[in-house]
Order: sequence, then structure tokens, then C-alpha cells
Amino acid sequence: GMPTQGGPLWTRFPRNTTGQTRQAIEIAGRGPTHYQWSDEERTRVAVHWLRERASTAARQPFAAVLGYKLPHCPYIAPKDVFDYYYERVQIPEVEEGQPLTIQRFRRLRGLIDPPVSEERLRVALAAYYGLCEQIDSLIGRVLDTLEETGLAQDTIVIYTSDHGDMAGEHGCWWKSNYYEGSVSIPLLVRWPEEIPAPSETTAVCNLMDLGPTLAEIAGTGFPYPVHGRSLLRILTEGQDSSWPDETFSELVDPRGGTPLASRMIRSGAWKLWVYDDEQDLPPALFNLDEDPGEISDLGEDPRYDQVRDHLLARIYEEWNPREAAERSQ
Repeated sequence: GMPTQGGPLWTRFPRNTTGQTRQAIEIAGRGPTHYQWSDEERTRVAVHWLRERASTAARQPFAAVLGYKLPHCPYIAPKDVFDYYYERVQIPEVEEGQPLTIQRFRRLRGLIDPPVSEERLRVALAAYYGLCEQIDSLIGRVLDTLEETGLAQDTIVIYTSDHGDMAGEHGCWWKSNYYEGSVSIPLLVRWPEEIPAPSETTAVCNLMDLGPTLAEIAGTGFPYPVHGRSLLRILTEGQDSSWPDETFSELVDPRGGTPLASRMIRSGAWKLWVYDDEQDLPPALFNLDEDPGEISDLGEDPRYDQVRDHLLARIYEEWNPREAAERSQ
């Protein structure tokens, strides 16, 4: 939707369909977008760059970052993949008794009154899944190029993301909340002969851990303190007895007038989030081992007072919500 390049060709969709607005769901379906085109172009350039790198007489170590936009709203996908998923998607059910923070999230984004029709949900989901398949195909071209050029055996490939998309779960879309669909992101690592394949770990980690991981693999270190920790032992050995299995996520949401600061802690199976609000919104608490769908909020259940109070203390140890809200303005 941005008019800076391409003129009328890329202004058919309102600009706010790329953000957290109901219009992103209402204007969904089949067709091309600039995001699709730019990811295709990024892939073409990356493949060309890798072929050039492989053709040099003396191969030198390299680090390359390939940043994709998809799958991202607007939820508009090529016709073939859209049509494939249209009859196959399942509309997520929305549970009763949601945390007040999630009711606030949905209300401020226009998702409750009136509710989004089942047909519009199906269309948006079909397009979202279609975009997931499209980006999967593009990444496949990059991996195929590594194989074809002989670079695959000594190249570490990491796939990850900055956030997820709720895609209708819990009646939510986009990011900016602490459900797994938003904050739990893919982290896939391929390192032939070093990382057993297939292998999987449940260790709780954070994007900040990637820097120390790559530094240790490269045999270097950081000249300054960092919050992240190297994942190398977990990747190669499957475990690390010193791993804290804990991470945090933070957000200041500008919607609703006054910026609202919030913070989440994930500690083992437990997840707790809290919003600093004048209405004293209660914290939400989930046990992801027993309730992976995050349906039963235990935040006000007296049986879990000890767990809740411990996690709340951890959240506020290094966090001043009022200060965070002020810095965001």
C-alpha cells in the first residue's frame, strides 16, 4: 500500500491493512501484493549471491541475513494456494471467560463488536496459510541452492522470526499479546554433522540468545555484557544443566489513549503476564504442560497463589512499568 514507489500499482489496498486493524481481515483473499513481490526478489538475489560465493576459487567464511516479510498482513495470497486452503482451514473456537487483558486487546482492535463473520475468518485464514506455504517454498529455493552449490555441509542455517500471528486463535489476530501464537516463534537450526537431525528441545530461550550462540560457534566473544546466553550445548548435546529455562517479553501498547506497559515471564511450564493499568487488570497465569491451548487462566485461582506471587516478583525485579510507558512516548 505504500505509494513511494510503484505509483497507483501498489495503492489498491489501504495502508492500514498491513497493521493491527479489522480492515486487514475484511480486505483479504486472492491476489498479488508488494510483500509477495519483494520476498520473491529477495530470494532471487540471495540465490544469485550464494551461487557467486560458491564459484570463487577460495571460499571465504560468510554471514548472510535474508529478511522476509511474509507471512504478514494484508492477508492476500496467490490464487493457487488460497484456493487450496479455503475449504481446509478450521475456524478456531473462542473460549468463554477470557482474561480481561485479552478482552481489551480484541475490543481495541475492533474484533468484538460486531464479531467478524465466519466467512471473513475463513478467507483470512486461507490467505494466511497460503502465505505460509509461499514463504516455505521461497526458503526451499535457498536451501536447494546450498545443496546444489556444495555449500550445505559447512553452512549453518537458522530460521526464526520476530513474532507470530494469532491467526484467529482466542479470537485474536496479529501480535502484541502473550499467547503462544504471538510470542512463541520458530527456531530451526541446521548444522550438518554437528546438530543431530531430527532433534528437538523444550528449553525456553529468546532471540537474544542467537548472538552469543553465533559468537561461540565462530570462536569469538562479546567485549561487553549481553543478556543472551549461548545455545550451543543445547543444540549439539540436547541439554545444558546450567540453562535457566526462563525468559521475558515486554510491550507498551499505545492503543486506548494512555500507553499501557505489560510484561510476561515464561519459566518452565509456567507463563504469567501482567498489565500495569489503573483498573488493576489481574495477571493471567497458565501451565503450558497441562493446558497447552491456554484456555484455563489460573491468575486468580487461590490454589496457585505461591506460583503467581513468585512469578510476579520476578517480573517486577528489573521492570518499572510507568517508566517504560513514559519512555515509549
